[in-house]
Amino acid sequence: MTHLLQHRRARAALAAACVGALGLTLAAAPATAKPPHPTPDPITVSLTAVPEVAGPIAETADSHMWSTMEHARVPFDVADHGYVEEEYFLSGTANVYDNAGGELQVVTEAVPYVNNILVRRPAKKADSSGVVLVDILNASNGFPGEDHWRRMWDWAMDEGHTVIGVTSKPIQVDALQNFDAARYADLTWDVADVEREPIIADPANPKAFDPFMVVPGAEEGLVWDILTQVGTLLDSKDGRAVLGGQKAKTVLLMGQSQSGIYLNTYATSFHERATDANRGPVFDGYLDTVGAVLERPLRQGETGGLVTVPGSEPALDVPFITVTSEGDAGLFGAATLAEKALPENRRHWQVPGTPHTDLLSPVIPADEEIYKAGRLPNTQVHDPAFRAALNPYPLEPTVIAATEALVDWARTGKEAAPSQWFDQAGGALTRDATGNVTGGVRYGLIEHPLGQYRGGAAPGAVYGSVDLVSAEEFAAAYGTRENYLALVAEFDAAQIDAGYLTEWGAEYFQQVANTLLDRIGVPAAADDDSAGLPPGHGGTVPGHGGTPPGQATK
Repeated sequence: MTHLLQHRRARAALAAACVGALGLTLAAAPATAKPPHPTPDPITVSLTAVPEVAGPIAETADSHMWSTMEHARVPFDVADHGYVEEEYFLSGTANVYDNAGGELQVVTEAVPYVNNILVRRPAKKADSSGVVLVDILNASNGFPGEDHWRRMWDWAMDEGHTVIGVTSKPIQVDALQNFDAARYADLTWDVADVEREPIIADPANPKAFDPFMVVPGAEEGLVWDILTQVGTLLDSKDGRAVLGGQKAKTVLLMGQSQSGIYLNTYATSFHERATDANRGPVFDGYLDTVGAVLERPLRQGETGGLVTVPGSEPALDVPFITVTSEGDAGLFGAATLAEKALPENRRHWQVPGTPHTDLLSPVIPADEEIYKAGRLPNTQVHDPAFRAALNPYPLEPTVIAATEALVDWARTGKEAAPSQWFDQAGGALTRDATGNVTGGVRYGLIEHPLGQYRGGAAPGAVYGSVDLVSAEEFAAAYGTRENYLALVAEFDAAQIDAGYLTEWGAEYFQQVANTLLDRIGVPAAADDDSAGLPPGHGGTVPGHGGTPPGQATK
């Protein structure tokens, strides 16, 4: 209360006391009309709106949700892990924005939309961790790609986390309507009523398909309000219904690659406005996986292609971690990955040896599902020679460590481990005598290399490649399998203490190491029939093909 206001109230009380003491009656002053309430601005209206929810959408013999694990590359039932997977349709209105001149402005107000989300959550409320991981589904293949689910599906279910995938682009809606026209008929991101044909990729001419093309009559820029409204939904009564009665205690927004660029854009342009409008953060933290520091325009252009602009990385009131692979240097240029000063609550963890993406995850939709969506699967993965040449150095342990760090940071204020950057010289990544990149977040597998791990085999490559040492070279350098695994474990234990790795991730690295040792031809330990693999994993490296633990191939 200001001194002026206190003074005015004191004078009013004194006047009232004097009137009462004199026995005077004062005539009531004529009532004045109350000033009209100001009309809320359209940005605030959209950033506080809660979408309507339909679902869960029925699963029948003739209709199932896109990307169900029952139709994954290696099918399994999430119920065997105590989980359910469901699909919901969200409807509402979203603005189209621009920020020319640096100021957020509405170009088109309140465009009706219907969008879908994929929800995987613990079946029992008591099994829920309260962590909800919202993933901006990647459109770089022209369909809704669950890139973070691919990296953390088994870990997330072990932890009791909920993972929600959000369709994020009109090209994905087109794929869903190709996949099941009746099920997905109501989905729309349209801003104009135009005639258009379904977009179908031709397997005989794969280069003719452009997954970055603009869908006529639709607008990519609806994504920003849709993302915010997923967050407002999770904080509402209807959100509890989507979560099976569970409470969303910590909500992170995530994006990988193209979706990581969307994530950067959202955090820069909408986090502060959404926080102010909702009197608190809609998302408690952000995880950008292999999206570098780039952003995109807020609305689509007239031509195809992923148009990007440099990101500004402003300070936020919630934590933000960017996990960068070595392969990102080939995609975005090493200069975009150079070390720089960051706000206190932002981190960059750059991981040498790692490719941009992993083709071998067992939870990618089966080829026939992708064809049904009018898109093209990567059929090279069925070639053993191609699979053997891929770089298996995993980014998954870092992504999971970053997720855990963000949850801890948001819940307890415990800051994540410091940024770690690639070494660079003359605009190129620096390499040691083994050909491996120096600097960054390091693990035992690269501190004690089994060959050269290339994040990108050539400029623009995203899968990477590996050249392994021979059995003779291994024996000269490390001796036995047991000795080598102990070296890796010792280094990784220190990284667990430092905050760049979890116990789960250390086990993951042991499995990858064993797989590579098998390929080199290193004899298994005499007393270990499973070649040193941790019990219960059946020789399967998480995220690298095979059958999920405890599941039968269907």
